[in-house]
Amino acid sequence: MNKLDFLRRLDKELSVLEKEERREILAFYEERFYTGTIYENKTEEQVIAELESPETIARNVLEEYGVSPKYVKKTEERYQNINTVQVLILIAFDVIVASWLIPTLFSAALSIFGSSLTWFGSIGLLLNGRSTVDEFVFAFVTAGYVLLFLFGLVVLGAGIFVTKKIVIWHLNVFKIKGREKWIKKMSGWSVDAWFRRHRTAATVKNVLLVGSLAILAYTGFWIFNHYDWVEAEYGRGDLVSETVIEDFSAELAAGDEWDIVTDFGSMDVDIVLVSGSEFKVKYDRYEEDDFDYEFDYDNNVLTLSNDTIDYQVFWNFTDIFRFIGDNQAVRIEVPDTLVLKDAEIATANGEVDIRNVDFDTIDIDVTNGRVVLTNVELGTDLEVDTTNGEILVQDVIVAGIGTLDLHTSNGTITVENVNFAEYYISTTNGRVNLENLNVDLQDGLILDVDATNGALDLTNVYVDDIDLNTTNGDIDYYNDDTDFMPTRFDRDTTNGDVSTNVR
Repeated sequence: MNKLDFLRRLDKELSVLEKEERREILAFYEERFYTGTIYENKTEEQVIAELESPETIARNVLEEYGVSPKYVKKTEERYQNINTVQVLILIAFDVIVASWLIPTLFSAALSIFGSSLTWFGSIGLLLNGRSTVDEFVFAFVTAGYVLLFLFGLVVLGAGIFVTKKIVIWHLNVFKIKGREKWIKKMSGWSVDAWFRRHRTAATVKNVLLVGSLAILAYTGFWIFNHYDWVEAEYGRGDLVSETVIEDFSAELAAGDEWDIVTDFGSMDVDIVLVSGSEFKVKYDRYEEDDFDYEFDYDNNVLTLSNDTIDYQVFWNFTDIFRFIGDNQAVRIEVPDTLVLKDAEIATANGEVDIRNVDFDTIDIDVTNGRVVLTNVELGTDLEVDTTNGEILVQDVIVAGIGTLDLHTSNGTITVENVNFAEYYISTTNGRVNLENLNVDLQDGLILDVDATNGALDLTNVYVDDIDLNTTNGDIDYYNDDTDFMPTRFDRDTTNGDVSTNVR
């Protein structure tokens, strides 16, 4: 095969491209033959031997242009005869996948890069007479932030790659004229391609990756073996246990009703009933964190709070190590004959556990922590809101017409053996388990459950108006009483199956 044969075969294999596009590619290989024969003193056969076959070259070019000869046999087909099935599949993909995948990837990359900026706060470790511990912790933290930033580049690259592939898919399915030029341009749109074009930046990135891994391993090993030094310098010391005792004999005799209010920055909360007439508050705290309490006998309110150190990470990075050690906790022991009205429990970091204690209403607000309520009798409403934590509500009796409001971003919600009139339940990442709701009278009015990533599992739930929604998860709903028919029963899951015996 000589040069003319080679170029003819290549031109034939590229026949699906426009004439101008073919001319540019053929001119490139014409130049290669000219250079090889004139300046390198090679024969045409020798140049051909160094090149790939015309078929291989054409296949690579067409793949780069996003044109597959398997589906496109002639030029006219590239812009006509749009496949309806492919269009419908593409639209479904856009709605179900692309609509959340692309924003998620770019948002995640942006969040990672934003988080990397907090590294500047670690500079405080090197100021004001730094110690050996400060130096090792600074090196450890810096290496971690470098790896975090590099991971952000990976996520950004994934976002660009996915977006590019989806755009090319659209161009090909809708057979946009001139799409090859756009596809060719987009072939260079990637994080890796940028680093290939900027060799110095690529070298810096590789050095940072290897160096950070080595530093992280070395300093981490040192910190692990000198943990007592780190705890001594940054820790909060030992917990101090204290107890407050109030004699409630007069209040019990008068039949007073009391409220409990907490506002904690970091504290586990446990409320229990005890025999006798003494109201006790037992708490474990660090000496540097204030703990305040007030028995307001005029308004019958117990108020508890703790003032923790203001953790300003940007200005004083060492503060994050003050979380080393056991969590602070308070145990509220209530006389079993005292009438309790309302509870407003707020704690940023800590678990809340209320067992065998009756209130009129309970309102719980937790940022990071598990919430448990069992064997409780309420007058009306129960509301629980936690960002990261499981919620368990079990064996709760409502005397009146009550509302159950449960919300968590990351955690499972379990509700068993209750009789509220209305239920509003939501979780972003976690399943919802509901069992034995309004079994005795079958008198539930409204049930609204919303989950993004989690299954919904309902057993013996007797509510008249039901709305179940989850994006990723199955919906299973079965009642022993198969004659029960809610007035409205809406259920919807994007990626999952629905199984029920309820009509």
